[in-house]
Amino acid sequence: MNKPVHIVADIGGTNARFAYVQADSNELLGIEIFPCAEFPFLRDAIRAYMERGHVDLIDEICLAVAGPVESDWIDLPNNHWAFSRAELQQSLDASVSIINDFSAQVLSIDTLSGADLKWIGTPRPADIQQHVVAVLGPGTGLGVSAMLSTGEILPSEAGHVAFAPTDEHECDLLKVLWQRYQRVSVERILSGMGLANLYWANCRLAGFERELTAADISAGAHAGDKYCLRAVNDFCAILGSVAGEVALMMGATDGVYVSGGIIPRLIDLLDEDLFRRRFDEKGRFREICAEIPLAIMLAKHPGLQGCVKAINVNKYRNMRS
Repeated sequence: MNKPVHIVADIGGTNARFAYVQADSNELLGIEIFPCAEFPFLRDAIRAYMERGHVDLIDEICLAVAGPVESDWIDLPNNHWAFSRAELQQSLDASVSIINDFSAQVLSIDTLSGADLKWIGTPRPADIQQHVVAVLGPGTGLGVSAMLSTGEILPSEAGHVAFAPTDEHECDLLKVLWQRYQRVSVERILSGMGLANLYWANCRLAGFERELTAADISAGAHAGDKYCLRAVNDFCAILGSVAGEVALMMGATDGVYVSGGIIPRLIDLLDEDLFRRRFDEKGRFREICAEIPLAIMLAKHPGLQGCVKAINVNKYRNMRS
């Protein structure tokens, strides 16, 4: 490329996804995925992406990062990268904007097509957003964000609220997990490490000690292993409940969307009726929750699409200012 382009990057706890878009285009080009652990610093990953031959000149770069973005110094809690936005901008000689990774997820919603979404239940969103939409997604951690009808983003750390059991089995799981954590947040259950925690806790309840990685648990569940299936079923049921809690805490009556890398890999094991029922079962607010659209995001790169949307929104605001 001999013309300046916009780089977009979705940086999670495990992987960094990169792409670029040309001026006046929303099409993602040159998509690459780099393991964060392979690079000491973020700028090394950016340089490696550019050296692949996709990009020579940068006009602007938008980074979606899994962590707080309010200050100049960005320290990612789920990987080893930390950096100054101002120093990175100077190093790259390009404008650098940084948004939370789940702000990017929620920005991507109106860019998704029908094939990018799997609806759970019958409610569907209105053609025009009038209230709040929310996204939550289990991956390396558990992210949550919401967007007002005005387009303003409500970032949050709702993934760190305390886990609330809904039945006796979940109470037993919590008692076991208290042996490992003084405080059990929902992220300790709804994440890659969370799936591993659920497997370990179910094995402890069965009277033996065993630990597996999230990838091995997923493979075991697909192979029919009893305890892997139990962990996956617990994971999906609790995710349904927490999605309903997010709808209430955010007032997200225009829709709740589940993203992240874990659920698409477990989609064939998901009990959709149970998932929807756990979303709806909110006591006095059951009738309200039952009318809220609920979908699983199947798009491969919603975070990158959200970064493109953020660049376009910033351009529009600059034109009006």
